[in-house]
Amino acid sequence: MRAVLAAVVFATLSIATETDARTTDGAGEGRAAGTLTCRTRDDLGLVFGTARVAACTFVTGDGLRQPYAALLPPRAGGEGRHVMTWQVVTADGTSRAGLLDGAFAGDEAGRLRGPAALLAPLDAPGETSLRLAAHEARVEVGAR
Repeated sequence: MRAVLAAVVFATLSIATETDARTTDGAGEGRAAGTLTCRTRDDLGLVFGTARVAACTFVTGDGLRQPYAALLPPRAGGEGRHVMTWQVVTADGTSRAGLLDGAFAGDEAGRLRGPAALLAPLDAPGETSLRLAAHEARVEVGAR
């Protein structure tokens, strides 16, 4: 049941939507909206094969916490638990529920760009992409 639930959550991430056009520009303009910390989870890695699975928390500048689930690309020596941290930057420094939903791709400066935010690595060396889903967006499928 957990595998089905996790598969449904991450399948929805494969369709990248751009519901919010507010992004930061290439010059790095924008303001910090908080930090995103992800901890990889060994227990779900087998479900997704070589993809790394992580539980993440976005902490806004005013201290609000938003949980996310994440898929990261495989990497050599990627086994074991790891903690990664990014500064979340938005055009105006504000956040909203579900701000980080979607796919993030790396740029030449090592940052990850998404539909509504930029993730600047604080302690996440070499990460090239990330898919996030807000935990509130989960849909449970299956018999009870």
